[in-house]
Amino acid sequence: MSENVPTDTPSRVGANASSDAIEAAAFLARSEHRVRVLELLADGRHAREELSAETSVTRVTLSRILGDLTDRGWVERDHADGGYTITNTGRDIYDQFDRLLETIAVGQRYPDIIDALPTAWFDFDLRRLADADLVAADSADPLAGMRVVTDALSRASTVRAVVGSFATLPMYDLSEDLSDGNAADGEVVFDRNATAVALENPDLVDRWREIEARTDRPVYYSADGTIPCNVDIADDTVFLSIADGSGFDVLRCTDPAVVEWATDLFREKRSAAVPLERHRIDGEPTA
Repeated sequence: MSENVPTDTPSRVGANASSDAIEAAAFLARSEHRVRVLELLADGRHAREELSAETSVTRVTLSRILGDLTDRGWVERDHADGGYTITNTGRDIYDQFDRLLETIAVGQRYPDIIDALPTAWFDFDLRRLADADLVAADSADPLAGMRVVTDALSRASTVRAVVGSFATLPMYDLSEDLSDGNAADGEVVFDRNATAVALENPDLVDRWREIEARTDRPVYYSADGTIPCNVDIADDTVFLSIADGSGFDVLRCTDPAVVEWATDLFREKRSAAVPLERHRIDGEPTA
């Protein structure tokens, strides 16, 4: 005879598991000393005296912390010498918790900017922006952030960019650098919106055509689709720029994962792009 299994069993199990996980996360979050102990043990085996010195808690508090972590199976004690090590479960929990804290920290540092960034478009963990800085944050000049980007591009030896919101400063600055003989090795891919701006303004057409005449090769390209934020790579520094109506909010980041993502993004867009001059000839006449 087959055994009747209540159809709501998986739901109850899932709810209980979720409740237990939330309780465990809350247990860890309620004490920065618990987090600190796991952090220390994640770096390697520690004696009780070492943990006491690194956490600056009383012996009684440390004993309670170690007891609680051991009861949960996150920490183990070697009874031979009394040293403590983190378990595989404890390490996974600490890593995930640390990741959550870093993500929260990024959001708290620049809440408006993070909300505006196309985070779903990024192929890197948001916490990679933990050490990024908001350039020209205190300036009353709405173009101050773009001026910082332009200056960095001017000083770089290699420049790669994908652009969705057109800004004239980098193009004008490159023209001046070429006149002075100090121009970087650069390539820029415009999305469909930036392409329209670059083709419809006669002054801009004259400007980028003059630049390409001096470099004797294409510098500006056009790709289909749209780019949700400008990505400029000046050597090993990435600038993420969001148009805010009157100017740009700019995050500067040197995290290797972000640099790698930006470089791969440029290669992808560049491989699907055509030179802007070719687009101008094949497309509609400029104004």
